[in-house]
Amino acid sequence: MGFFKSKKGSIISDYFMLLEDIGGGYTAKNMYDVALYDDHLEISSPLAKNKINLEYSKIKDVVYSAEVEEISKSKSSIGRAVAGGVLFGGVGAVVGAISGTGTKTKKERHFYFIIAYTSAQGEEKFLQFEDTRLYKGTKIAKKLKELCRLDDNNNTDDINL
Repeated sequence: MGFFKSKKGSIISDYFMLLEDIGGGYTAKNMYDVALYDDHLEISSPLAKNKINLEYSKIKDVVYSAEVEEISKSKSSIGRAVAGGVLFGGVGAVVGAISGTGTKTKKERHFYFIIAYTSAQGEEKFLQFEDTRLYKGTKIAKKLKELCRLDDNNNTDDINL
């Protein structure tokens, strides 16, 4: 099995980072393989002893979305002073230090893959992943919706509440 290939026997698979602990050795901030088969979804990892199988009939919704987060950091006046001093001497150090005051903002994008399902006890639960690799996330979400017979028009005829 190659690094970028689907898990053997699955329709499609990829690795996602779990955002919340779900028990059974599946802990947050670790990567897990999400594989789609003809009749179920399987979540597995070499670190976890067991696999999680979820029948498509239990899945009620699938969401793949992006979130943009603005992060503010203070500028490094020391680093800029050193760089200015090396390039332009004492005057460059002063100008570099002055230009290092204030904050700079950076935008980070996060892509989330969320599966809403009904547990064996009848409770509504969620599997929340972050797509850190950005490899096949949209394809898996689309294929999972298709296999679960969930369409983008939010068809509520198939949902039993």
